[in-house]
Amino acid sequence: MTISVVLWDADGVLQDATPGWIERLVAIGGPDFPEACRLAERPALAGESRFVDAMTALIAAQELSLPVADLLQVWTTIDIFPDALDIVAEVRAAGRRCVLATNQQDHRWAAMEALRHLEMMHAHYPSYQLGVAKPDPRYFRAILTAEGVRPEEALFIDDREDNVAAARAVGLAAVRHDPATGAGGLRRILQDAEVLS
Repeated sequence: MTISVVLWDADGVLQDATPGWIERLVAIGGPDFPEACRLAERPALAGESRFVDAMTALIAAQELSLPVADLLQVWTTIDIFPDALDIVAEVRAAGRRCVLATNQQDHRWAAMEALRHLEMMHAHYPSYQLGVAKPDPRYFRAILTAEGVRPEEALFIDDREDNVAAARAVGLAAVRHDPATGAGGLRRILQDAEVLS
C-alpha cells in the first residue's frame, strides 16, 4: 500500500527543548521536581486541564516561592531542526501529505505556534486538542479519522518506542527515529518506506 500521509512527531524529530531545561527544573525544585512536573503535565497533555493551572497547583503543593510565569517559561525554549524541516519539504514536494502528531499541552503549543516553523504541515494534531495523548491508540485513530485514510496508508515517525509500538498496533507503518542520526536518519526512514527516492 502506498503511503499517502506522513505523521511527524515534533520533539526529538523536528525540534527539541533547549538543552539545560532539566537542570533548570532541578534548580527550581530539587532533583525530584522534573518528574513531578512530568506527572502534573499529563492531564494537560490530554486536554483535561490548562497547563498553567497544573503548574500553579504544583508550586503550591511543593511550597515553592516563585511566580508561575517563571516556571512556565521553561517549556517555551525550543530548538528547531532546520535540516529535518527541509526533509518535510521534500516529502511535501513528493506529493505526500504531512501532518504533525505530537503530545503538547496548551502553553507549549502556543510557544510553538509563535515560532511558525511548522506552518509547512498540512494539519496539526496536538494531543491537548484531540483530548487524548500518545501512546493511547485512540490518538492515532482520531488522526486517521480526521485525515480520512486507512492505517496502512500512513507512516508515523517518532523518537519514542512506546509511541511507535502503539501506532503499529493500530496498523500504521511506524518507525522510531534516533535523534542522534539527524536528517540523514529521517531520510533513510522515508526511503525505506518508499516515500522518498
